[in-house]
Amino acid sequence: MSTSTTEKPSTTARTSAAWRPDIQGLRALAVTLVVIAHVGTPGAEGGFIGVDVFFVISGYLITQLLLREVDRSGTISIAQFYVRRARRILPAATVVTIAVIAYVLLTGSQARLDQTAVDASWTSVFLANWHLAFSGADYFSVDDPSMFQHYWSLAVEEQFYIVWPLLVLFVVPRYGKRGFAIVSAVVFALSLGYSIVSTAVIPEPTYFNTAARAFELAAGSLLACVMSAPLTSRWRHVAGIGGLGILVYATFAFTELTPFPGWHAIVPVVGTALLLAAGPSTLTGRIASWAPVRYIGDISFSLYLWHWPVALAVPLAFPQLRWSVTALLIVAISIALSALSYHFIEKTFQNWRLPGLRTLWFWPASVVLVIATVLGATMLGDVRAAAQQQAAEEYFDEHGYQQVEVDNIDDVQDTLNEAVEIAESGAPVPPDIDSDTIQDAKWSDLVGGECYAGADERDADVCAFGDTSAEETIAIIGDSHAAMWIPALDIIGKDHGFKVVPFIKLACAAYPVVQDSDGRDQSECDDFRDFTNEQVAELDPDVVILGARGMLHMRDDVDGKTIDEQWASAVTEEVTQMSTIAETVVALGDVPARPDAKPNDCVDAPDASQDECLVTGESVERDSNDITQASAEAAGGFFFDTTDFVCADAGCPLFAGDTAIYADDSHLNRIWVEQVAPALGRELQDVLQ
Repeated sequence: MSTSTTEKPSTTARTSAAWRPDIQGLRALAVTLVVIAHVGTPGAEGGFIGVDVFFVISGYLITQLLLREVDRSGTISIAQFYVRRARRILPAATVVTIAVIAYVLLTGSQARLDQTAVDASWTSVFLANWHLAFSGADYFSVDDPSMFQHYWSLAVEEQFYIVWPLLVLFVVPRYGKRGFAIVSAVVFALSLGYSIVSTAVIPEPTYFNTAARAFELAAGSLLACVMSAPLTSRWRHVAGIGGLGILVYATFAFTELTPFPGWHAIVPVVGTALLLAAGPSTLTGRIASWAPVRYIGDISFSLYLWHWPVALAVPLAFPQLRWSVTALLIVAISIALSALSYHFIEKTFQNWRLPGLRTLWFWPASVVLVIATVLGATMLGDVRAAAQQQAAEEYFDEHGYQQVEVDNIDDVQDTLNEAVEIAESGAPVPPDIDSDTIQDAKWSDLVGGECYAGADERDADVCAFGDTSAEETIAIIGDSHAAMWIPALDIIGKDHGFKVVPFIKLACAAYPVVQDSDGRDQSECDDFRDFTNEQVAELDPDVVILGARGMLHMRDDVDGKTIDEQWASAVTEEVTQMSTIAETVVALGDVPARPDAKPNDCVDAPDASQDECLVTGESVERDSNDITQASAEAAGGFFFDTTDFVCADAGCPLFAGDTAIYADDSHLNRIWVEQVAPALGRELQDVLQ
């Protein structure tokens, strides 16, 4: 996000009517809102509107700059405009881009490096927003976000700046400022209309869409056309207080569930426009003009560039820190890097004058530097991966693989304990296993897509596994954490003579809880549960097995209950209801997730070893088991603990022999599930008898 449209003014310029000290304060407010949202400040999820504040400011300032140039000279020097943009934007953006690539090369997995290399390439040509839109990125997702995700807004601005000076050059000399005000109003109306419709239909890509954001920049431009100076009447105070109040409201009222941009983006646009109209001679203007606040505005561009990669890096480096400490550390590091970047990069290039239009060479030079860094980092990553592969082959040629015995639960535990010891000894990741191959074997290889409900689906085909001709029937209900045990139940069913019928919807628990955080549509889960209840009643199974990822996508204070209370109540309700249909109801316990050692990251990490892939098993999923057990048993059902099939007392290894236990950070590898099927069958038989 570019937070400035002109070069830093000199001391003389600062005393002129053209320079607005309060706008530096507005930039400080905008970047602060973004930062507090990205560090996860409770209740301030709507801080993402800081980007919208930047857009309005940029549209206002760029139009003012261009209109003044037309007034002064009768035309616009497009070349000089881009000289100023190149000097202002490229040095800091290029340095941060290269620094992030280097950081990922030194610390990240090969998969992360590959992703970062691709993202950096799109970033270098200011197309990051379209890359994110077409790749299906969700701005509010916490699943492996791009290190350059925040560059989307910078791309939007630069694309806008390709068109806007040309429009001013064509319209203003012919039709004057009033004519350009009409053009700005038309762009505002068309873009807003498109944004509203597109946000309702395809919200994720629309968030990054230039056409859906243009109305915010056009709003600033329209204000510049109709107001040559801030308000001077007493209404300026009302405008200042009102504008600030609107932004504060949006920060605390908006969440990741708020459809955005669309209609809701009008709120920060109006708030920013009021603050711009109010000017510096108001209470809000004086606060914004205060020197310490202005300094944050001065470094806001660098702060915007640095804060996001720092926000991703700090929790990875210090996963055990409390949120408050992590947030303070992110802010401190970001400000320190931004201050250095501002004083030694931004100001240096602002003051560096090349003759003629040579500064325009910054554009191709920036692209070449980034692409060269991408190619170099990728090649170094490939060389490192090859060396790790060779070292792993030599290790296992010498030591051999652990013998895996998993016929019963005692064998499984012995195998897992030995696997922990091998991991703690520093054994390398087995050769030929990387972030792609570790995800090759999944439950969905067996359960075809028509047999479970994916995103946007509210029912599925009723399919059978195990001994499909058997009269005894087991229905398994739940999400993917229930489904990942189907490969084992398929084997057990064939061996013991029962049919397995799954009712699975991704990210929807077997229990009737509200799972609408992270932008989820609760009605999908509700409709699928209605479908499941009808089908299970018609099926009339002997046994119902319920499963779910513990307390996924839930939020506090639904019907006045905490997440724990909601989960307990829902388990009780579902077990009670299913007990009226089936003779036996079993609630599956969940397995621990691996948020601090995701398999696809740890197996590709520089100098990867199995020790780095070892986790303690502490997680919300494991915590949910106690609630599930107490509620299920109190309702007359059974609880079946699955943790012992993946974790030993000393920890949860990623590998047993050359088999990966997990396929990703929370789902089990299908091959491992099939291997432990005999032991699982023996333990499950004890429950079902």
